[in-house]
Amino acid sequence: MFNLNPAQLVVDVGNTRYKFAFLEQFWADDESSLDKLPECYGTIAYENDEPICWREIQKLLADHSKHLVRVLISGSHPDRMDDLAATFPGDFPEPRVVLYADELPVCLDVQHPETVGLDRILNVMAVNRLRSPAHWAIIVDTGTATTIDVVSCEGAFQGGAILPGYELAAHSLHDYTELLPLISMEEILEEPPDVVGRQTNHAVRSGLFWGQVGAVNEIVSRISEELHKTTQAEGEFYLTGGAAPLLGAHLNRPFRYYPQLTLQGLGSLE
Repeated sequence: MFNLNPAQLVVDVGNTRYKFAFLEQFWADDESSLDKLPECYGTIAYENDEPICWREIQKLLADHSKHLVRVLISGSHPDRMDDLAATFPGDFPEPRVVLYADELPVCLDVQHPETVGLDRILNVMAVNRLRSPAHWAIIVDTGTATTIDVVSCEGAFQGGAILPGYELAAHSLHDYTELLPLISMEEILEEPPDVVGRQTNHAVRSGLFWGQVGAVNEIVSRISEELHKTTQAEGEFYLTGGAAPLLGAHLNRPFRYYPQLTLQGLGSLE
């Protein structure tokens, strides 16, 4: 055991899946870590109705020669978080479940802070370790929902915009019409579709894909203009989420892409 390096397991309990990530053990008060996030060694995801294979998780840990020193769980479903914590094998450290916003070191400058999703706050935590001093930031996270969030120059969460993500929009079109087909995420994200769809399913793909690109570009542009006017400061742009690689190629400004931004934010918690 003395040859193994310490690591932590962090879990995001999302709307559609559990996402596990092994990160380096991280001390947020260490001066050498002030401008970085804990390194990610590997991830595993399971659908919410899928059994979790603990042997697979343990093998990933062994493959990286890591010794697990803590487990953190957070996300958008409190009941599922507690249920998950109760299923951890006995040889894992006892999980710490992060349920409330006041457990996270982020100022919530909004009208109803108790309603803000923890995943959005964790993204702000991560970006506050990365952004330049006195710069505001915009974070785009493309999951079941696409969130576009604002971080003030002082590091506070100031709200943003929420719109349906690709998969949710696809299900909405299929579920609330008689004839429109259900377009899978694999079809949506395989490559950018032609703008003019010459079959019904191609037309749906075009609307889903380019509609999301257009919406994100428009909202980010309008927020940026407002922030420039009110702060006279420069901004930075961050991108994460499952559809981020394809979406990012069509955004009209450079974004810094962090695939595991939410989990790395959780892993930087003291």
